[in-house]
Amino acid sequence: MSTPPVDLDGSAAAVSILGMGGTISTECSSAGAIPERDAATIARELSLPVDLRARDVRTVSSRAVTPGDMWALAGAVREEIDSGVRGVVITHGTDTLEETAYALSLLVDTPVPVVLTGAMRAPHLPGADGSANLTAAVVAALHPPLAGYGPVVVFQDEIHVARLVTKRHSARIAAFASPAAGPVGSVSEQRVELLLGPSPHRDRLPTTAPPDAYVELIWAAAGTDGSLVDAIAGEVDGLVIAGTGGGHLSPPLAEAAVRLAGSPCPVVLASRCEDGRPLHTTYGGIGSETHLLAAGLLSSGVLSPVKARLRLLFGLSAGITPELIFPAAGPPFS
Repeated sequence: MSTPPVDLDGSAAAVSILGMGGTISTECSSAGAIPERDAATIARELSLPVDLRARDVRTVSSRAVTPGDMWALAGAVREEIDSGVRGVVITHGTDTLEETAYALSLLVDTPVPVVLTGAMRAPHLPGADGSANLTAAVVAALHPPLAGYGPVVVFQDEIHVARLVTKRHSARIAAFASPAAGPVGSVSEQRVELLLGPSPHRDRLPTTAPPDAYVELIWAAAGTDGSLVDAIAGEVDGLVIAGTGGGHLSPPLAEAAVRLAGSPCPVVLASRCEDGRPLHTTYGGIGSETHLLAAGLLSSGVLSPVKARLRLLFGLSAGITPELIFPAAGPPFS
């Protein structure tokens, strides 16, 4: 197949590729792999008979991506959809790819497929996976039924929904998984096969605004006390705590969390476990889920701690009340 035309002047294209940087965009240097290649350069490496448009939003390592960058990316995605493309592909670093994917699910309607992908091995290394991942992502972006799933992550020919996907391994090329349900589909022989139907629930917030709330995340461990919570109590607009097991905190940490939740400052209880949600009514005593929820903490539902933080951050920024961001009866995306 011939190299696809990459259009940079804004004319019609089938698929738009938005660059955010990351390993897929790196060049080798004496200091290590550094994001330097633009989206057009990456797109020209594809061997698909597809008209592409390439555009850079950021060119950074994903460790440097902020909620503000996610907001800017969401705006770029909307612009590309409004231009009439059949699908949008986003190249992104893998460290925070799952967070950006979920932020887009909060912020963007998807009448066409929106697909995030990247690479674990830099282009100059043996077995570099960026081109294969990008090819699969473009194929997925041209499959109209995928739009109903919201933003998805395509990696190693697997298709994962934003709500559930996580980076499970720090270095292997098969780094991404969805522990709760597995991939919803796959790409093979330049065809998409969907295994599970889209959820009837959508993550998108009813209203959106640029991120201006300050929301922190604290990870619970054996013996963690409440000093961190007390130290930031006057600074944060919201807090997410990744509890142990079914959403449990040590008594000192629990007491600090309850004090903050009564300030009032919304405190969301998540589980640090890779799969499963906080419990509701199983255990009793100080630091149990029963104690914490009764004292005003909100449950994250199925969301991981990092995704619960983004939902609280963007929800508060848009003026949505915490109880609507995380309803007591269970989030609408559960």
